[in-house]
Amino acid sequence: MPMTELRLFRPDANVATDGVGPSPPVVYAIGAYRVRAPKPSRRTIVSRARLIHANRLCPSCGRTTVVPREFADATLNRNLLPIPGTATLAGFSCHGCGHEWGVDAGPLDG
Repeated sequence: MPMTELRLFRPDANVATDGVGPSPPVVYAIGAYRVRAPKPSRRTIVSRARLIHANRLCPSCGRTTVVPREFADATLNRNLLPIPGTATLAGFSCHGCGHEWGVDAGPLDG
C-alpha cells in the first residue's frame, strides 16, 4: 500500500501581486469551544458515596448484588465518554431478584 503524499501550498513567485495579498487565515483558539464542567463539591461526592453505601443491600432479598441506576446526564471527558460518578443517581436495582427502588422513594416495581 503506497504512502500518501503531503502536499504543501507554495504560491507561484512569478505571479505579480498588486500589493494586496490574500487575507491572512483566521485562527480560532480551541479554548473558546471548550465548556468547563463544574467541579463537584466534596459534600456532593461524600453524600453520593454515603447513599450508595446505605443502599448496598437489597431490601427484598438481602443480597449484595445491588447496582446504582443513573440518569444519562454524566459529565463528558474530552473523548466524549462519561466520567464515572458524575451522573445523577435515580435509584438502585438488584441483579439477584430484579427488585428496584428509588433514591428517596420506596420500591419502584410495586
